[in-house]
Amino acid sequence: MPKVNIKYLGPARDWSGAAEEQIEVAAGETVEGMKLELGRRIPQLASARGIRMAVNRAYVKAGYQLSDGDEVAVIPPVSGG
Repeated sequence: MPKVNIKYLGPARDWSGAAEEQIEVAAGETVEGMKLELGRRIPQLASARGIRMAVNRAYVKAGYQLSDGDEVAVIPPVSGG
């Protein structure tokens, strides 16, 4: 099974309890599928609005298929002033 490296940024880091982790994904898993799975494991991610995912430092579409060794960043919305 392919393994991907997840990096949690901003509040997602607090919600997950870790800055990063490595997880196994099914062959052909998409970014959207992984986002749903992370939401099941981390309830705050499921309820947060505007979560973006980047793969290998680039924003990708929800249907993007993950590959072994990909780096996936979980990016919550940012506000400031």
